[in-house]
Amino acid sequence: MSFSRALRSPWIAALMLAGLSGCAWLPQSDTTGALRASGTLYLTAEGGRLETCEGAVYPVRVDASMRALFEQVAAPNQTLAFVDLRADLLADNTLRPHTVLRMGTRGNGCADTLARQSQWIAVGERPEWLLRIAERGLQMTTLGDTWQPVVTEQLPEGARGFRSLEGEPVELWLYPQPCFTVLDGHYYSHRAQLLTAGQSYAGCAYPGLLAADQPPR
Repeated sequence: MSFSRALRSPWIAALMLAGLSGCAWLPQSDTTGALRASGTLYLTAEGGRLETCEGAVYPVRVDASMRALFEQVAAPNQTLAFVDLRADLLADNTLRPHTVLRMGTRGNGCADTLARQSQWIAVGERPEWLLRIAERGLQMTTLGDTWQPVVTEQLPEGARGFRSLEGEPVELWLYPQPCFTVLDGHYYSHRAQLLTAGQSYAGCAYPGLLAADQPPR
């Protein structure tokens, strides 16, 4: 699977930077100054800088929790990582992040098209699986490219579920809890649980740009 192979290949800085200009769908801004932005985050002792996928550059106000997350995801002495976040754009053109949706040092970065085509993306390891939620329903890589209609359930405290209505029974539950992949050490904003074929599989997930709570384009 190309996605999982990309996750395992080292992310060379030059390739990552070259991909920044090829993704023009971020940032998105609403009338309150809140936006969602992704790109390369450079972090040093002096501060942070985000070069977005569309090429805009913003100084970033990095607090202790975000710095700790960066240090957990990145290798020692590494100063850059791909990040997808929600932030406030302040009057001085700096970003004040309030939610990190995902962060990692390997993968497709700005070349990844899944986020802009999906409401939710969930990934798992051992065995590998990738599941997308979009307007067409539910699509899981291990079941091919078929889209299945789903019923959605929203629970208190932010948990939500998606259950297939046709074909092989598939149920996905998402919980707003920090999640790290084992093999790559990537961070995601949600923990995922996949139920299918009588088995339960753990994974991580993040909202795509088509999620209901995203800023308008």
